[in-house]
Amino acid sequence: MFIVSIMSIMSINPNLTLRNKKMSTSRKIITEVFALKKPERVPVGVCLGGSWPFFVEGVSLQELLSSPPSRAAEIFYRVNERVGADFVTVGTGATAFLVEALGGKIQFTKKGAPEIDSLLISSPEDIDQLDLQSVFQSEKIKWLKAVAEETVKLNENPENNNPRSLFVSGRAPFTLAGQLLGLETLSKSLYKNKLFAEKLLAFTTDISVAYFEFMLQVDGIDGIFIADPSASGDVVSVRHFEYAVIPYLMAVIQRLKSYQKHSLIHICGNISDRLHLLPQTGIQMVSVDSKVDLRNAKQILYGKIGLAGNVNPVFVLEEKTADEIYIETQKCLDDAAGDGGFMLLPGCDLSAKVSEENVRAFVTASRKWRSSL
Repeated sequence: MFIVSIMSIMSINPNLTLRNKKMSTSRKIITEVFALKKPERVPVGVCLGGSWPFFVEGVSLQELLSSPPSRAAEIFYRVNERVGADFVTVGTGATAFLVEALGGKIQFTKKGAPEIDSLLISSPEDIDQLDLQSVFQSEKIKWLKAVAEETVKLNENPENNNPRSLFVSGRAPFTLAGQLLGLETLSKSLYKNKLFAEKLLAFTTDISVAYFEFMLQVDGIDGIFIADPSASGDVVSVRHFEYAVIPYLMAVIQRLKSYQKHSLIHICGNISDRLHLLPQTGIQMVSVDSKVDLRNAKQILYGKIGLAGNVNPVFVLEEKTADEIYIETQKCLDDAAGDGGFMLLPGCDLSAKVSEENVRAFVTASRKWRSSL
């Protein structure tokens, strides 16, 4: 009987329409949650800037690069729309493209974003040889901006009765520094050559800011999504997080403040011991990995910044049945959504193995969840 009731729920399209009942649009709900309010329902996203919509449609990023930007925008927007996501991020492959534009080598994979194939920096002198302005002459970087422009057109079409909130994705200074120098070498530099590390982090701060400024020239973008996977609690100590992550992230947020856009960061791993440091940066919301206890995170951040997360993208969204996903997602919502200021997200990017059916179960759980408060 329980299975039947869940499956009947699953038959409902999670992409709620505004036709039969006047409801807030996805964009309005996202605005409310970033203001730490409790909207009429919990907002949900399915993709943290990754390639999952391309997986679903059976195309690669490399293939799309040779197509008009409108094709990539159509795929990304329509898949998110189809499963009922409230916000859409654009910028898949941005990090690799930035490195390539600076002179690095990248390698395309059959699935997912390109991999960085070479390190650009080995000494402080190498930093001086990099031309930041050359980045914006790159055809791939221009293509990313064009995809954002085409996505805005889809979102603002007069026939679209539920515009999503649109974010552009990019990397934080610490993760970018690790991709230019190598994470292990960067970590050693924090101990043995602080001046080198600081010079590199100042440069990657400039890259991060310049890239977001370039993308925010697109009118209709609502926010920035900053990925900082290398700042994980599994990689960096709290002491080095406070020294090498926080000041540079703060600089990015402050330098972009005049754009008045939403800001969201995702950091992989267990960051429970450093969550209290994030509000000082000016970031509005943090997306946490499935390793983080949501109840504890909510307690630390409540009233300061928003919280997002954190259904396990592998052990739940990839490996469990749709019915089990629905139940696990409801538990996640019970832990963190009651007081508002919360957005439902996977704990990290989705792999190609995650089915659309499973994502629908995840989204439907957010639509059906009701707080008892």
